[in-house]
Amino acid sequence: MATGTENAAPPNSKGGWLVLVVVGILAGGAGFAVPRFLPHESSSKAPEPVEQKKPAIVPFGDVVVNLGEERLTRYLRVKLILVVDGNKEKEITEHVQKQKAYLKSWLIGYLSDLSLQEVSRAVGVNRLRREIRDQFNAILWPDGEELVLEVLFDEFVVQ
Repeated sequence: MATGTENAAPPNSKGGWLVLVVVGILAGGAGFAVPRFLPHESSSKAPEPVEQKKPAIVPFGDVVVNLGEERLTRYLRVKLILVVDGNKEKEITEHVQKQKAYLKSWLIGYLSDLSLQEVSRAVGVNRLRREIRDQFNAILWPDGEELVLEVLFDEFVVQ
């Protein structure tokens, strides 16, 4: 009795390689040709200047809180400076002064929940600066605008 494998042709490995080579050539050609057909800006056009944010300093004030330790024997005193967009310094300063009670209240609650380990070392201090900046921006501009560029500590005392 004859089996089906006797009549089957041996696999042709040259055909598989040929297909891969043809596909590679077509993909390379398409990668070269397609950008030529896409619209692009003229190279003779000078790039438009990007508006740079000139930073300005807005003093915020200081806050003293007991840290969230068991005996409440440690306290933290911080004095904040806000770095804002200098083009809008006057209106930002006025807005910060109007909202200062809300900002300070949030800051006291936030800082008093922290432990000594969370306010120690550069990593903890930088995380505090970033989180304070993000929350101040959220309170001051709920629409998502971020005009407080940076929060700096003028004083940072843990005792």
